[in-house]
Formats: sequence, C-alpha cells, structure tokens
Amino acid sequence: MRALITTANLIVGKSGGTTLAGSSIPLSDDEDRRRFKQLREESDLIIIGGNTARREPYKRTPIPLYILTHTKVRLQPKNQLAKQFLMPPAQLFKEISENFPPTDDSSAIRVLVEAGPSLLQSLIDQGLIDHLHLTTNLVKEGENRISVEKLTSGFELISQEIIEEAKFERYKKI
Repeated sequence: MRALITTANLIVGKSGGTTLAGSSIPLSDDEDRRRFKQLREESDLIIIGGNTARREPYKRTPIPLYILTHTKVRLQPKNQLAKQFLMPPAQLFKEISENFPPTDDSSAIRVLVEAGPSLLQSLIDQGLIDHLHLTTNLVKEGENRISVEKLTSGFELISQEIIEEAKFERYKKI
C-alpha cells in the first residue's frame, strides 16, 4: 500500500462562480493554464467526477484519468487513459493506493483532483485532499456559485499571488 499525496485544483469567478457558459474554461487565463499544466506534469493520475467528464474537454490527458461517477460517461472520442469507477471516494483512494502501477521508485502516488465543486467539497469533507490550488478570476463572475470560505475552511493558506486579473492561492490541509 503506497501513500497518496492529493492535490485539488479549482478556478472560480470573483463571486465564487465555478463555470461560465457551462464550463470552467472561460474563467481561465494563460497563467492559470500554465499552472494547470504544471500541476499535471507533477502528478501520476487525475481524478474527476462524472459531471466534469461530461462538461469539460477530457478526450485526451497526458496521464491516467480516473472518473468517479454514479452513471457511465461516454467520452467521444474515447480517452484511452480513462477508467470509470462506480464506488465511494474513500474506496477509490484505497484502490489507487493498493493497485496503481508503480513508477520508477516506490514513492507516494501524486493524485491531481480536477473535480467540480460538489465532488471536491465531498472529498475535502472526507479528509481526502492534502493540498488545494485555487485560482480566482478577479474580473469575471461566473455561475454555479460556491462558498470559497467553506471550501477552504479546513486548510491553511500558504501562498497568494495576484497576476493581472487572477489571484492564485495555495492551501494545505490543517
């Protein structure tokens, strides 16, 4: 059984909206996308929920994609690195810890959670997220608002940076 290091990444509008026109992409800018790609490069696998799989472009990913869902998701064209799991989140994390293919060393498995706000909050409430990267678009509002205060309540802010129209915050679990 290997340890997991779980990092979640989320972007919100200035009032906590998680989407704009049904997707998180319009809230993102070049710097956010650069940081997003860097997080992926530092990770061994990505976890998303079924709704994220249906709404966001996950047809190709550079690392394995695990979809935690209640109902099957059809990605068109099919992502060859995607696997779907119909199980509670804690069970999936245990499954990853016990069965994820080993890398060159036996170090911890670096999991990147790119799930939407409902699944992300559930994972946080269950204590399954170690680190949170939160980008706030300081100009665009967005819809599907969440409480950023609730989302970050079990975390300690470790860094904050404002670049142009975005605020980048990093948190670690208390």
